Amino acid sequence: MKKAKKSKAKKAEKIEISEEELAYNEWMQLFACDDPYWKFPTRYVDFSRLMGHGKKMESFGEQYSNYIEDLLSGVPTYYCVLCVSKNDPPDVIKEAYQRKIEHSTYPDDVIERACEMLSDRKKRSDYEEILRLFLKLMQGYSAKDKRELVEEHDEWIEEEKDYATVNYLMTHRGAWLNLYHLGAPTFYEILGVDRAKLKAGEVVQCKNEGVDKRLVEDTCRILNNPQLRFEYDFMLDRADEILPVDYLMDGESRKPVWKGDDRMYLVALRCYEDMRRQDLIMAEHIDWMDYTGDKTFYDVLTIDRDSIPEDKREAERFIRNVYKDLERTPEVNRAYSVLKNFRMRADYDWMLKQEAIVDALHGVAMTEPDDTVDKIIDKMLEISDASRE
Repeated sequence: MKKAKKSKAKKAEKIEISEEELAYNEWMQLFACDDPYWKFPTRYVDFSRLMGHGKKMESFGEQYSNYIEDLLSGVPTYYCVLCVSKNDPPDVIKEAYQRKIEHSTYPDDVIERACEMLSDRKKRSDYEEILRLFLKLMQGYSAKDKRELVEEHDEWIEEEKDYATVNYLMTHRGAWLNLYHLGAPTFYEILGVDRAKLKAGEVVQCKNEGVDKRLVEDTCRILNNPQLRFEYDFMLDRADEILPVDYLMDGESRKPVWKGDDRMYLVALRCYEDMRRQDLIMAEHIDWMDYTGDKTFYDVLTIDRDSIPEDKREAERFIRNVYKDLERTPEVNRAYSVLKNFRMRADYDWMLKQEAIVDALHGVAMTEPDDTVDKIIDKMLEISDASRE
């Protein structure tokens, strides 16, 4: 009995996946998937039946010629194009269309046809029949034609997966791309490890002396996590393609300008997302710039920030009661419009908390060390270290 329990426990361990892999898989399910509905029937079909299938397919030709042409040219099924299932309702189809029309390697007209065909009950039924007939007819293809069609189909899917991975890295691993762009050493270089000589499953350890212990821990944690290592290696292999155009300067894809020490590297690795969040908020609310220093929107409304109730409705009521007794100047109105909105107030509060440090971080990697920069770096690492305990 004990052996049986141990065996089951080992199986459970094998199927357990990391949070990083789960997050990546969830992203891929939305943006790039396999094509379970594109399979050749294994049962033999004689040529008399193939002729019957061909005639039925011809009956759809006039109304759905472009849809049939997609299948004949190797384009995956529309379910695969949109990453949806046969049971998904029209509203899910339309949500998938919005995602794919913005982020996909499939041509826009293919994505539009997929949405049109699958969001309409009658057309989806017709598509099911077209797909069934197509898969039957493929049995009559020569081995060469069949192989070429399979290769074309698989190439579409692989390109979409690569593109989805690129977008995943740009969305979730901006710190890695930023460090690469700045010419900073790679994680392998930091640790003194030859990536090409690493064996499958080998634990990565630091071989360089004098490297900040925290930097060693952070980079080893990434490279010893199979999913994160896959993502990092993918980034290294494709960085010059992944980096957006506005990263490139003077025709170069990577400028070796990094002059930072290990502490700067840690700050850039750990705090990049805060920098990016600040950029996004300020791009949307440039008028906040004058109210993140000595004078804030709380000052304009004469409100003590700590006195605002935590409950959303009570907070709105509290701020509204203060506002109604004030003179309605443009400045007062602007402050009220920001603070009464729960989401905007959360962004604004974050800006007030982070503004001084994050502003300094924008230049920290490109700035020669001095006492001010050193203090900011040490403070940021102190905060970061405390959050990890």
